[in-house]
Amino acid sequence: MAHLFAALRLHQAFIFRWTLLSMPLLDELITGFPIAGLPLLRDQVGLSYEQVGLLFSAGALSGMIIEPGINILSDRTSKRRWVIGGLLLLAVGFALAGSTTNFVVLLLAFALTSPADCAGVGLSEATLIDASPQDSMQTMARWTLMSSVGDLLSPLTVAVIIALPLVFPPWTTLCWLGAALWLGAALFVWPQRFPSRVISHHVADTPAVSVWVGLREALGNPLLLRWAVLSIIPSMMDEVFLGFTALYLRDVLHVSQPVISLIIAVQMLGSLLSLLLLGSLLKRFSPQRLLLWLALLALLGVVSFLSVRSVWFAMLALFVISLGAAGWYPIAKATAYAQLPDRSGTVRAVINLGAPFEMALPGIVGFIAGRFGVLAGVGLLGSAPLLILLLVPKKSKS
Repeated sequence: MAHLFAALRLHQAFIFRWTLLSMPLLDELITGFPIAGLPLLRDQVGLSYEQVGLLFSAGALSGMIIEPGINILSDRTSKRRWVIGGLLLLAVGFALAGSTTNFVVLLLAFALTSPADCAGVGLSEATLIDASPQDSMQTMARWTLMSSVGDLLSPLTVAVIIALPLVFPPWTTLCWLGAALWLGAALFVWPQRFPSRVISHHVADTPAVSVWVGLREALGNPLLLRWAVLSIIPSMMDEVFLGFTALYLRDVLHVSQPVISLIIAVQMLGSLLSLLLLGSLLKRFSPQRLLLWLALLALLGVVSFLSVRSVWFAMLALFVISLGAAGWYPIAKATAYAQLPDRSGTVRAVINLGAPFEMALPGIVGFIAGRFGVLAGVGLLGSAPLLILLLVPKKSKS
């Protein structure tokens, strides 16, 4: 009987872990709908370019303001309520976005989804880290891999929805599909047992005091701050890099749109291959050493991409860049989590302090590209491997 109960507990733990690990796939799949389906939203509601910009700004601003509080407060209790509440609010946000043609309601929906995503998806990641801190590297590698799969599936899903004979407009259908998936995720998570929260000595008797003391202590940890910055730098090689790379291919190398799509697909394959290999590489090399080698590989790709004006060589260079850069984020974030064990929410709050940089980055690169050419903009983003090499500490708690 004891063996039966032990097996049952292991089975429940396995289901719980992979339920939470499915969240990044769902997240990238569904949050990709408003990006890949942006023309559908604009045409259905009749939005101007300014209104489209405001929608995305509303989400970014609400997240920047609300998310640090959610992350810090989540360390004081079980993250179960936060995760389920966030998933339910995501369902509400997408249902609102698909059911209205009123711009103010659309603003509210976009503003709601960003902090809800932090609670539902971000704290799912934090729960996995807290449940098994010794496996944080493997957890973050799998998390990032699942995100990449969701990235690939999102535009394909939008294309399928557009091609189907539908009763409702495609934008409405996409939003209601997203709402249904988030609701299903919440209902699936609801009955599962989350790890019990043990209140540590970091939590004082007065909640307000302990929150500020904990945050001040975290901000006074130089290694945590360094790894937090290292967790933000990969955003320089993410969607913004992809977008300006596509412009460089089109405007400088005069590549056709179908070939650009093929090159970006090859680049994504490089990311997937890197993430698949990351787990085995982490068993052979320390995180710091592996991060240095990956940064050097990405730097080689960037220099090659900017130096040689050949379409097929550019494809190879972008593949090498992705092969090197894809592993930065899981390594850096897992090591950041290791600096404050059992306080994953506080670590996330510290990393979220870099949100203004991520918000400003596209505008800065656009300004540089407009003044000095798209090559200069891509070169600015391509300095990310140098920043990694400069900031990786020689020794770190991991």
